[in-house]
Amino acid sequence: MSARAAPGALRLATAGIGIVGVCFGMARYGYGLLLPDVRRDYGLSPATLGAVAMASYLAYLAATALAGAVARAHARRTAIAAGLTAAAGMAIAGLSHSPPVFVAGVLVAGASAGMAFAPFADAAREMTAAAPGRVLAAISCGTGYGVALAAPIAIVAGTSWRSAWLAFACAALGATWWAARVLPRDEPRRPRDGRAGGWASVLCRRSLPLLAGAVLIGVGSAAYWTFAVEYLVDAGALSSTASRSFLGIVGVASVLATLSADLLARLGPAPAYRLAAWAEGGAVALLAVAPTSFAAAIASGVLFGAAYNAVLAIQAIWAAHLFAARPSLGIAAVMAANGVGFVVGPLAAGLLAGPLGLGAVLLLGAGIIAGAGLLAPREAIAYA
Repeated sequence: MSARAAPGALRLATAGIGIVGVCFGMARYGYGLLLPDVRRDYGLSPATLGAVAMASYLAYLAATALAGAVARAHARRTAIAAGLTAAAGMAIAGLSHSPPVFVAGVLVAGASAGMAFAPFADAAREMTAAAPGRVLAAISCGTGYGVALAAPIAIVAGTSWRSAWLAFACAALGATWWAARVLPRDEPRRPRDGRAGGWASVLCRRSLPLLAGAVLIGVGSAAYWTFAVEYLVDAGALSSTASRSFLGIVGVASVLATLSADLLARLGPAPAYRLAAWAEGGAVALLAVAPTSFAAAIASGVLFGAAYNAVLAIQAIWAAHLFAARPSLGIAAVMAANGVGFVVGPLAAGLLAGPLGLGAVLLLGAGIIAGAGLLAPREAIAYA
């Protein structure tokens, strides 16, 4: 993409926010948002729900591997494929009347997230009009925008969770249309350093803390995204409808992470990363120990939304710095590592929820997230 053909910062950011919002905030996390009503209608156990979430993340990993390989040469097509896959999966889930069909929809929808972020990374890197780190931070917060929109849709739908999935699918079609308008048509290109690169190139000593931390963040965050609503409803703190408002608050708070690039510049990479990770761990722990407190639930949601997305934004900027010749591959690697954590997390949480309870599972997740904070950047990050 030439500088002349590159879209403006605002257009690129809104297109990225739209695709990430529908693929992550709706197609991926809509599962947890609508989980209580789905569980009631289909009579699914926590272990089964965890297994479904794990399978969805396996589909996400497969799509991430594909996106990392093709996103640079086919950014526009990859973004469109992500949006259409999200729409198709959510439509299948919304039209389902049996657990197997619903699970099929969740798997297709989950795969879309693996293709959502990488197509915008190289476009942000080649921009000249604005700091690419800020654009990447804004796009990484698309999850929050998606959840913030999904929550009121779910509230209006009430117990008609199928209608919510269909509304999400319509939103995905709209986001896909806008991304297709903004991203220029694909042109064959090579990395700036002239090397073709590949997945093997991201596995190096410099990237080990980044990728290991992304895995731990995925493992620790999975229980919150999958079971936080269920936990609050079971504890009696919130009704099923009010719990959806809770996730809406998480989504709105996520928008605060748009300032992550500025946080990096002000505090430095290591302190900013630790602050975000430890704040997220604290948010998960707060929910675990005070599930019957409405005030504690709101505080946990706000802190988790802002901190979780700040961690993801910093990791994305860090990856783009480490792999400056091909940011799309570096960010895809981070998303894949995070996805590995989300594969392990829901299954482990579902299996441990029976003998230990969801409160203990959430506390364990908080400890894992805090451990990820120790794997902070050890070098200056100039990309922001």
